[in-house]
Amino acid sequence: MAPKLLLGLLAPILSLRMSKAKEDAPATRFNAPGDFIIGGMFAFHSKVQYLTVDGKPQFPACYSFYLIGYLQHLAMRFAIEEINNSTSLLPGIQLGYEVHDTCNNEAVATKAALAFLSRDPENDNAAQCDYANAKPRVIAVVGPSSSSLSMLVTRILNFLSIPEVSFGSSSSYLSDRQTFPSFFRTIPSDSCQADAIVQLLNKFNWNWVAALATDNLYGRQALEIFTQEALLKDICVAYEAILPDGLNPSEQNAKLIDIADRLENSHINATVVFASPEEAEALLRAVVATRITRRVWIASECWSASPGVALIPGISNIGTLFGIAIKSGAMPGFAEYVQNLLAQPQPGRTTEEEEVNEQCPECGSLTYANFSRAIQNSRFYTMFNAYKAVYAIGHALHQLLHCDTASRTCDADREVYPWQLLEEIARVNFTVESEPVYFTETGDPPTGYDLILWDWIPPKNHTFGIVGSYDALERQLTVNESKIKWNTEDGKLPVSRCTQECKPGQKRWLRGEHNCCYECEDCPAGSFQDQAHPTECTPCPQHQWSPAQSTKCFNRAVEYLEVTDLLATIMVALTGLALAQMAAVTGVLLRHHASPAIRYVGRFPASAVILSSACCCTSCFLFVTKPTDTICKLRQPIFFGSFAVCLAALLGTAVRRSGLEQTLKRRWLRKHHMGFSILLNTAVQGLLCLLWYYWNPPFLEENTELDKILLLQCEDSAFPGFTALLAHVYCLALFCCFCSLVGQGGNQMDRRATKAINFAVVLILIIWTLFLPAYVTSQGKFVALFQIFAGLASILAIFGSCYYPVCYVVLFAPHLNTDDYFSCLPQDPPADKEKPSAAEAKG
Repeated sequence: MAPKLLLGLLAPILSLRMSKAKEDAPATRFNAPGDFIIGGMFAFHSKVQYLTVDGKPQFPACYSFYLIGYLQHLAMRFAIEEINNSTSLLPGIQLGYEVHDTCNNEAVATKAALAFLSRDPENDNAAQCDYANAKPRVIAVVGPSSSSLSMLVTRILNFLSIPEVSFGSSSSYLSDRQTFPSFFRTIPSDSCQADAIVQLLNKFNWNWVAALATDNLYGRQALEIFTQEALLKDICVAYEAILPDGLNPSEQNAKLIDIADRLENSHINATVVFASPEEAEALLRAVVATRITRRVWIASECWSASPGVALIPGISNIGTLFGIAIKSGAMPGFAEYVQNLLAQPQPGRTTEEEEVNEQCPECGSLTYANFSRAIQNSRFYTMFNAYKAVYAIGHALHQLLHCDTASRTCDADREVYPWQLLEEIARVNFTVESEPVYFTETGDPPTGYDLILWDWIPPKNHTFGIVGSYDALERQLTVNESKIKWNTEDGKLPVSRCTQECKPGQKRWLRGEHNCCYECEDCPAGSFQDQAHPTECTPCPQHQWSPAQSTKCFNRAVEYLEVTDLLATIMVALTGLALAQMAAVTGVLLRHHASPAIRYVGRFPASAVILSSACCCTSCFLFVTKPTDTICKLRQPIFFGSFAVCLAALLGTAVRRSGLEQTLKRRWLRKHHMGFSILLNTAVQGLLCLLWYYWNPPFLEENTELDKILLLQCEDSAFPGFTALLAHVYCLALFCCFCSLVGQGGNQMDRRATKAINFAVVLILIIWTLFLPAYVTSQGKFVALFQIFAGLASILAIFGSCYYPVCYVVLFAPHLNTDDYFSCLPQDPPADKEKPSAAEAKG
């Protein structure tokens, strides 16, 4: 109800004003009768002049003939003629047209739009307000090409749901179906154009650009969308300017010269211009006058192939010029149609052509020569899109009239209302000259862009070559770089950046307010520069490494101490020798177990030392195999536990040989102090291991401290576990040394035995004292060999001091292997001194 009411209120007012305007300055109009009339709105003129007569304002007078607008209207008439002559599309139906000149002006366009609402051609202001049953004199409107005019016109036409199909309006606002439900277009929206330009800038790494726009809805919105898209892609619009409009020629030229000077001083090599052909021509004339050369210019679809700009003297010196041209197609027969239409009147010429309304003064003097160059480059203009717009209306009407191609009939008597045609246009899907035609839910087409390159041929000729394309559905720009000829001094790709691009493996430090101005810094070793995060260096995962200034990480070489390593092989060999000498000593002890020498060392302590030493040596093999979590938890307790048993057995021997056992008050303790020492120290080791496992248990570690290497090692040397076990055996050795020093042996052999034990323990203390700093300060997989070496050296010290001499006596000095020489045998402990021996009692 609101649109009808509003139109009803406006109709009387507009009737008075428009009727007066019609008398004063009628707009250019072309008519042709038909069963259904299609309205057309084209800019035959690009400017208007506001005049007054006797102080009264007059309707705007149009001037500045616009050749392309006239050609676009011819494309519409050509399409209508093809459809009228077709037997497959709307057979038997004749389409007519009513074309108005918009003069690129809101007032002129409003008059034409209101005229379309009327049913009576003789009364433009007889507006109808019946929404459902209204039958205006046009069923649909093609045009206009300006977004601002389309927004105005479609609001007026929407009163009666008259569909409007524009061939040149690209504003993204027009995709709003709530506001513009009856609007369709055959060109992509400005959002697609902005995306195509941003992809082009990204393609050639131009991120320091200028953007200029015309001072109207099209220019300001295109500039806004482009700036937003550029910001998302890290492209800095370092300079923005609105091209002057509505000024006198001298003021406008001064403003344009100022803009050109700013471009010259900014050192920006890439400039995007959203403007009409006239404004672009005025701008580039100022650029040529300022002597700006060898730059890159990107033209919006409005002037992407403007002949007026191409013919500016000296235009070829400004640099490389790309155009974002709407994808087009061929119109076979169009050139011949225009040539015949513009020929001199001849007998047999159609009534339509004879009676064309020639209210356009320039239209009557046009010849084919005026259009020849434009027609040759028609694929780069919007003629084909006006052509497609007519076909879209024709196909929708074909469906609405239930036309049968086989019988070549249509339901010509059916009442057709604009709202019905509006619904059918939204559903059309066909192909014209291999170009698909349909509309999305927002009224937009699948049409993309051609990327064209301007090429000037001396002295005043030019060509437009296609060097790429943009797919509007996929939102993807493809560029054929081999076809691009850079208009620079060296013929190479120009650079337009605030700072040079960082090298691979460098991160950016932003400098200043623009994110395109930055300094570069190498990423340190162990990190890499990810293209998705240019301002930071991403650390490599633990299992990977990287050198400085790297763009990726590399897998570390996994290493661990293996038997096949040279040093590990040597240690394994030494361990085998140690086990072999233990076996030899054990064989000697077993073979001569009844001899005085063997009875002197004692079977139990010797067995304890040999077994614990063998267990300690065997645990060394756990250090030269691939570590696992289980191995890491077992190897240190086994090593230190068996080594502690060995030292505990030495301690018991030292206590007996030094006579300190006599200081023990309890008899059972004096008799079993050897076993008690072993059990006690074994229990202490077990308790320390339990506390270690509870506090900070050993685990398998992936050590990455070494470059390029992932070292698998056991983290079993950390405080307090490893330290406690080592401290215990170290204290045990010290106590053993103390006992062997302070005690007084019963005879010479006992004193020799304590000296041997003392010598072995001193060697052990020296070995482990040297071991500790070397172990703590070293890195790498061979660190564990220090512990193996210390253990083997300690065992060899014990055997060398305590058992090798006895074996020597048994094997090589049998004359010393007598009871007299070994006067005190450990398996027969002496009786308490308070009680006389049996021999004394008998005597």
